[in-house]
Amino acid sequence: MTDLKFLLTTYSTAFTTSGGGESEQVQISEILNEHGVKADIYGVGSRPLNYYDGIIHFSVHPDGWAIVQEALIKHKKVVLFPNVWWNESPSNLEITRITEFCNNANIIIFKSQSELNNFIQYIPIQDNKIRVLFAGISDRFLSPVDLDVFCTISDVSDFVLCMGLIEPIKNQLQVIRALNKLNMNGVFVGGMRDYEYYLQCTKEAHAGIVFFPFIQPCSVLLRSMIANCNLMVEISLDPPARSSLEGALLKKSLILSDGEWQREHFENDVWYAPTNSDVDLAKVIEQVVISSVERENMISAAYQRVIGRHTAKAFGSLFVRILAKESV
Repeated sequence: MTDLKFLLTTYSTAFTTSGGGESEQVQISEILNEHGVKADIYGVGSRPLNYYDGIIHFSVHPDGWAIVQEALIKHKKVVLFPNVWWNESPSNLEITRITEFCNNANIIIFKSQSELNNFIQYIPIQDNKIRVLFAGISDRFLSPVDLDVFCTISDVSDFVLCMGLIEPIKNQLQVIRALNKLNMNGVFVGGMRDYEYYLQCTKEAHAGIVFFPFIQPCSVLLRSMIANCNLMVEISLDPPARSSLEGALLKKSLILSDGEWQREHFENDVWYAPTNSDVDLAKVIEQVVISSVERENMISAAYQRVIGRHTAKAFGSLFVRILAKESV
């Protein structure tokens, strides 16, 4: 046990549409508590800010600045997860604003070297503030999975799974078009952020493609859904992140868009597909389905890679050391 107490915070409108950020907070809170740090998620169940040694703040969204300011006024430590990925340069106004976030943080944590590289192209950071800490995944993804749970909400079988909020940057429409060409079933889970894009996806999807809203992070249902799928496809225009790591831990084949983040985490142990061609994506899906020996070897290699550095134990022990050093 430690005497450390931290409050996990983010910007005020973060969960008006639930997504990957909520899963991250739930898992990090769980892991830190298991490693002896009192880690509460900000809300009606948390204590007043004075109770905590500091905040662990997720995102550099402008709506989060108020709670960071409150922590600074009360002389609390600020640990920042920027959680941003730019495909094009941010505006000068954004650069100035985000630089202020970083200048006021005690520690800035990036979940990969590629995320750090992307960030420091635009935002100057003092080297002594930077930490690279690979994302931690709940041990619940290593527990036995009840395959029948998913069957209680859907009779879809032999399906491709695509996780994430439905929005253009996640590129689900290309997946739907590829599945239409192959006449393969699909399950899309995560709700929607862009209503018009969602309508287009549902309009083009054939009858064997179904859509589910947000499902609780690490839940029995979510794990059952992943375990039941034939493979996972995430050809987003930004890094797929946590969901692909969870799929690897549940020993699923992964088809991802190519990029620095993906190569850092998986090297050649997943399949890569273009983001702009449903025809080429369909070919990759077919290749995965028929390549049994290669498929099993890649699943095993991806699992070993993820379990070696993303487990709760690996993440939690390192994060506690970072927090303890900063709190001295």
